[in-house]
Amino acid sequence: MTRPSRRSVLSALAVAAVAPLTACPGDPSPGPSSSPSATPASSPSPSQLPFGLVTPSTVESVIFDGAFGTGYVEFAADIMKASYPGVRVRVTAVEDVRAAVEPRLADDATPPDLVDNSGAALLPVATLADRFVELDDVVESPSLEGEVLRETLYHDVLAAGTFNGRLLAINYALSVYGLWHSASEFAAQGWELPQTWDAILALGDAARRLGRSLFVWGDEAADYYQELAIASAVKEGGDEVRVALDNLAEDAWAHPAVKGVLEQLETCVREGFVLRGGDYLTAQAAWVREGAGLLYPAGAWIASEMSEVAPADFAMTVAPVPTLTAAPTLPISAVHASPTEQFLVPRDGRNVAGAKELLRTMLSRETAAHFSRTHLMPTIVRESVPADLESTALTSQARLLADAGEHVFSWRFVTHYGLGPETNAAWAEFLGGTLSAQGLAEQLQAISDRVRNDPDVERYTVE
Repeated sequence: MTRPSRRSVLSALAVAAVAPLTACPGDPSPGPSSSPSATPASSPSPSQLPFGLVTPSTVESVIFDGAFGTGYVEFAADIMKASYPGVRVRVTAVEDVRAAVEPRLADDATPPDLVDNSGAALLPVATLADRFVELDDVVESPSLEGEVLRETLYHDVLAAGTFNGRLLAINYALSVYGLWHSASEFAAQGWELPQTWDAILALGDAARRLGRSLFVWGDEAADYYQELAIASAVKEGGDEVRVALDNLAEDAWAHPAVKGVLEQLETCVREGFVLRGGDYLTAQAAWVREGAGLLYPAGAWIASEMSEVAPADFAMTVAPVPTLTAAPTLPISAVHASPTEQFLVPRDGRNVAGAKELLRTMLSRETAAHFSRTHLMPTIVRESVPADLESTALTSQARLLADAGEHVFSWRFVTHYGLGPETNAAWAEFLGGTLSAQGLAEQLQAISDRVRNDPDVERYTVE
């Protein structure tokens, strides 16, 4: 898998995520078989068809062909076609969504019915808002399981697709962030998962005695440690930390919780606990295959990305990031998670009703379970992680969400304002030992200040 596909899908798409994002706990429910039900439902009368769907008709979908491919949409399409004989679903895979779709949003053109706004070239939804329909009727409709669809989703995930109070998009996948590690090795060594930075430093000493590092980082992914730092600081200092950073506030990077976490990371660098692993894939392989480091901060994509590299007994697992103290403002179990993979329904599509029904079908537990089974990642649909799937990566993500309860949070300022390249460069200097914690904070604050004071930048505000 190439870096643009993964980071574009799972990092750049966090651009739409707003915070806080809270999750409703629930135990994973048994998953379905690997193929959708082949038994068609009895044909409903026209008045019963959802959203005014017409049969026969064709639904055209344009799907980003990146980390997730198109299989999960095709899976939902098969369910839909079985339910509504005469309905056809055309799934077109593209690598550049903006180039493929934006010209078709013009007044004299006809857009596709459903768009997966993902990848490196995103449609600017905020400026094209009037080109898309609102999706409130989708989430207020009955799910395929007979519940109100909204009530089957993790709470507040819909905020990621809300623009100026209008629900224009539904983000499908749920990327859970934390410290990834080999559960089998931690068990064999008798190590406990560190909940505080003091425990992190103690684990670093243990790693050094084994001739190993605590952390590994890759050149293009140095900013993974920014995610770790922000998540840790938000847990320690509470929502005020997240709000200040997301709003590009003055002195946001000088908050005591942020300052404390950066200083702890600086200690890790100074003690030699942090290893540069080369490019990001080489670094990840060094962590997984060679055991160069014990912990790797990342989002849910790491499990799928390293699935063919990790030893069979690695037992890849994610744990919450540490806090400065044993009594942080948010619970130790609080977790950062962002809904990604944004779906839109263009207003002038030929089959808006068909697009909505396809989206409703994608939000069924059957389709969501298929996605999780295939990509080792949860969706925004609660209780859809297959219980029979022997994946420590997926089950640990589900457990983190359940344990966090309402204390699931997110932010979007880095991706929304396109700050990734600048912040990554600063973090590479810091992790390489040539920039202090104070210097890093000053550089990151200067970046935020520049954007905040630029009159040409369209900003958002969170509360």
